[in-house]
Amino acid sequence: MVANLFNKLRWSYRKNVPDILALLRRHYPDFMFNQNPQSLQNEIPVFTFHSVEPVSFEAKLKFLRHNGYRTLNSEEFRAAIAGEHDIPAKSVLLTFDDGTATLWSVAFPLLQKYGFRAVSFIIPGCIPERAPETPTYWDFAAKRATVASLTARERNQSPLCSWQEVQEMHDSGVIDFQSHTMHHHMVNVSPQLVDFIHPCYDFYFFANINVPVYRENGKLNYARQMPWGTPVYRAEPRMAGQPQYYDDEAARQACIEYAGKNGGEKFFSHEGWRKSLTAVYREALSKRRPGEFETPETQAQTIWQDLHLAKQMIETRLPGKKVDQLCYPWFMGSDVAVAQSRRAGYRVNYWGFVPQYKTNHAGQDLFYVPRIEDHYIYRLPGEGRKSLKEILQTKVQANLPRFMNRVANQ
Repeated sequence: MVANLFNKLRWSYRKNVPDILALLRRHYPDFMFNQNPQSLQNEIPVFTFHSVEPVSFEAKLKFLRHNGYRTLNSEEFRAAIAGEHDIPAKSVLLTFDDGTATLWSVAFPLLQKYGFRAVSFIIPGCIPERAPETPTYWDFAAKRATVASLTARERNQSPLCSWQEVQEMHDSGVIDFQSHTMHHHMVNVSPQLVDFIHPCYDFYFFANINVPVYRENGKLNYARQMPWGTPVYRAEPRMAGQPQYYDDEAARQACIEYAGKNGGEKFFSHEGWRKSLTAVYREALSKRRPGEFETPETQAQTIWQDLHLAKQMIETRLPGKKVDQLCYPWFMGSDVAVAQSRRAGYRVNYWGFVPQYKTNHAGQDLFYVPRIEDHYIYRLPGEGRKSLKEILQTKVQANLPRFMNRVANQ
């Protein structure tokens, strides 16, 4: 399906091109491009991690410690950028998105080992109460576990940290938990059909976050466990600011029923299933009214509710915790999301690339905090720096196989 392939290429473009353009335009911190930087220029670089493995993550922490860097928590960062006190020398902020299982098994023990701290942006609507016991870095260091065993949980049924693990990390003071929205979800933003839910659909490795949230009988289904044959439209992150498109539920149901009556999961092993299912969809839609878009008022209220609930749940689960900082999923926010985050009580918003700021200095707008990828830690001033060429080669080698696999499954 051409639309499906185009959609995947569009997402790859949006995810990777901002980083490439920032490098080409030198819109990253100056130390990234200086061959022999002496020190940070009264700034606080913010680095973003997702999943980590012990060897490469420990190497980054060794680099930071060897070169005398200190890590901040979210309130120390906010206060310094707000100008309430001086920016501490050689300070950085380490952030972890999503709260995946390796935050517990790898990052937490290594941060403890090196005396560092970090901020993790978690998704309270997706966090399980408990999770299976898993080996940690300490087992790896004692040769009781392999790298694969430390990361395996992210490939099974418990890819996120549990509330029990979050509580223990919070109590330690090592991990500072803040909001990554309530559900980390996408919404359909166009009637353009790009795919159907099928067995090889790229659901992502946790919470089906690549499946948009649909309205069912007038209510949004945040579980994202849609039946085979569900039409998928062009979608964007909820916080990116585009109004949600509500598809026609009867036309959707016609596709689901057709797939079910023709073998269910086995239907999708037949050559030409996309063509036949698309024909069913178009026939059903020709007899129905077009879908509709949410109003600006509904959009603002829905975004506010998501951010309010995320803040409220984290504070309830971690008594005494103040949640006033938000990180946008997929690095994509919008004016409406910023406005509603203010209304919900947030004081800091984190993005990825931010056009107006190369780095974080005192006095800048805390609702537009730029972050850079963890690979670029090795461009900080100090001994053991790596070249940009070496860093980019590592990044391409890590990401290309994943992308090719996703394209192959289209």
